[in-house]
Order: sequence, then structure tokens, then C-alpha cells
Amino acid sequence: MIPNFVRKKFAGVQQPLGRWILRHICEFIVLSPAILVTWIWLKVRRKEILIVGRSSSSITAFLMPLDPELRRRSKTLGELEKLIVLNLSPDANSQIRIMYDRVVRIIGAEKPALRRVFWWCSFATPGVQEREILECQNDPHWHHSDPVVALTAEEISRGEILLREAGFDLNQEFVCYATRTDSYYQKLRDRGVNVKSRSVRNPNESIYLNVSKGLSTDGLNIVRMGKDLDSNIDSSEHPWVFDYASTCRSEFLDVVLFLRCKFLINGATGSVLLRAIFNLPTVNSDTYRIHKNWFSGDVATFQKVRFVSDGRLATVSEMVKMGDAFSDERHQEKLGVELVKNTAEEILAACDEMEARLNGTWVTTEEDEALQKQYWDLICDSGHHGGRIGAQFLRDNQDLLR
Repeated sequence: MIPNFVRKKFAGVQQPLGRWILRHICEFIVLSPAILVTWIWLKVRRKEILIVGRSSSSITAFLMPLDPELRRRSKTLGELEKLIVLNLSPDANSQIRIMYDRVVRIIGAEKPALRRVFWWCSFATPGVQEREILECQNDPHWHHSDPVVALTAEEISRGEILLREAGFDLNQEFVCYATRTDSYYQKLRDRGVNVKSRSVRNPNESIYLNVSKGLSTDGLNIVRMGKDLDSNIDSSEHPWVFDYASTCRSEFLDVVLFLRCKFLINGATGSVLLRAIFNLPTVNSDTYRIHKNWFSGDVATFQKVRFVSDGRLATVSEMVKMGDAFSDERHQEKLGVELVKNTAEEILAACDEMEARLNGTWVTTEEDEALQKQYWDLICDSGHHGGRIGAQFLRDNQDLLR
């Protein structure tokens, strides 16, 4: 029985919202003694709270706001000890969580009651931070600070043993690739996460298999990465690919492989963060957003935008004006646009550039630097911190740099 004063308070409010408000009021009343004690402790100890994972349980929602903040604090004695991290979503990767637990105190799904107490305290705690995920990628600490996490020697040794047991050859250089898939988002929805797949953004994995074939001729092993995939790679058709994602995948080995590979070819997934936290470079292909920066050493190519009415490709300025809407099926029809995926040749050219840069043989021309500047001047006013667009990609698309 709901009291009359509560009924009057929420009169005219939609029932689901009313229940949500009532539930929070009841929760606050029940937890208020613990909230008060915790708030006093936070004030006395001068603690600060960083909230991550509110938007989803993806690795991006956890790492993007967390890692640069830890890098910033690691430069000042005692700053890390002041921070408490509230992860509002389930852990996206258990090994990643273990590594960050060694650096900072994190309260997550394993302690739901305590997390709620600290969440309530966050509203009245100075220094509370909840940074916008996309803006966190522009943080200069991704480019100018050392990593704050690492695998231990024991973890590396254990990972190598497990990979050899799975038939993986660690004596040969290898490249990983990952592509955005519908199945990953469907599994999130199955677990009750409110997320839309935006499938129009997904690359065609067959293109990446063609890229991997080209790289294999250079003596590189190719490893297929991914989580919750609904397809396997036929080893008879693609013998150069080790289908780790469908055979022996684990959250622990994900981190080991991303750390050990020569570079990652990232087809629009959050896997790039598992390289960025170690300051290791990635080829970011088929990107579907306008990014003001990439991570340290990254080489990127983007999906182009085509106007359906006349087949003309949008200029970079037009893409900036449209924002994320050009890669969202809810808005594409109104805008009259469609995405143009990267070709195997475009991705291979970016991979060749990455290999040359890693091997120290890449030669940058004045034309390439001018095209880079022309591109970034169209993207951001505040300055570009790191990462590059593929040199050949810009050469081939100079007419769009306006």
C-alpha cells in the first residue's frame, strides 16, 4: 500500500518512472546510516570518486575514462591513493580488472551494496568525476604518459604455456585482427544490457580475410580475435588464419595476445583500448566516427559517406557537420547517405605503413605531412595529440579534404 503523500508526489508521473523514483527513495532511507558513515570517511580521508561503466558493460566504457585519469594521477605522489573507482557495469574483461585492481581501488558488481553506498555518496563528494567517453580519447595522457598497468612475469609465462597447448606458434611474428559484429551486441542484449548494435557500422569480415592473406605472404601469422562470435573460420579455405576467437578464447589470453602481437588491425571495435593501455599501436580501419585524435602510434582509415541521390562522396567538412548521425541507421535516410566500407587495398596500405613505421623504414614526404595537417585542421580546433590517418588513404582521397 503506497501512502497518499507518495501518490500525490508522483501524480502525473509515468508509472515506470514513478517506481524508479520510489525505489531510490526507499533505498536511500534503508542505506542512509551506511551512506552517512561512508560520506564522513570520504571527507576525512579526502577521497575522490571516479564513475565508469555507466553507459554499458563494454571495455570502452571502463577503460576510456579510467586509464588517462590514472596516468595523470600517477605523476603526483599520493594522488592515486585518493581515488576510488565505481564501475557501474559488470566487468568487461576479468584480466583487465585484475590489472587495474593492482593500481587503484575499484568497487564493481562483486560488491553491489557497497557500490550503491558509494554511488549515493558521490552526489555530495568533492572531486567526483564522470567523464564523457568520446572526449576521453582526446586526453593527451594517452600520448605523453607511460602505461600504468602491465602483465606480471608469471602471467606472461602462463599465457605462453596456454597458447602453445592450443597449437599456437609463438616463434613467429603475428598480427591480430578484430571486426565489429552483430553477435557481440546480441549477447549483451541477452544479458539484459540496453544496447543497440548499429549494424550498419559493421565491416565485412571477408575483406579482413583478404587483408590477412596479403599479410601472410610477408611471413606474418594472423590471429582472429573477437568475443561472442557466431561464425568460425574454415581452416581449409583460410589456412593462414588462427581462429583463436572460436577455439581457445579467454579474457586472460585476449590481453596476452594483444600485448604480444606486432600490431592489431581493428575493424571498428573497442579492442583498440587493449593496445592503447600499453602504448602499443593499432591500424584502426573502417572507423565510423570523426575522431579528434587516435592513440599513440596508430594509423587509421575511415568509412567514407556517399550521398544516395547522386553517388557523390561527402567531404570531410560535410562529415564533421553530420557528426555521428551519418553512421546511424536512424538518421541515414533523412540525411540521404550511406557508408562506404574500406577496401582490402586501403587496409593493406595502412598495414604496410604500420610495418614500415615499426621497422624504422618509413619515409614521410612533405606532401604526406601537408595532407595530414589539412585533414586534422578540418577535424579539430584545439590541436591534434596523436595518431595518423593512413598516408596512402589521404593521397587517394585528397579531393575530400575540404
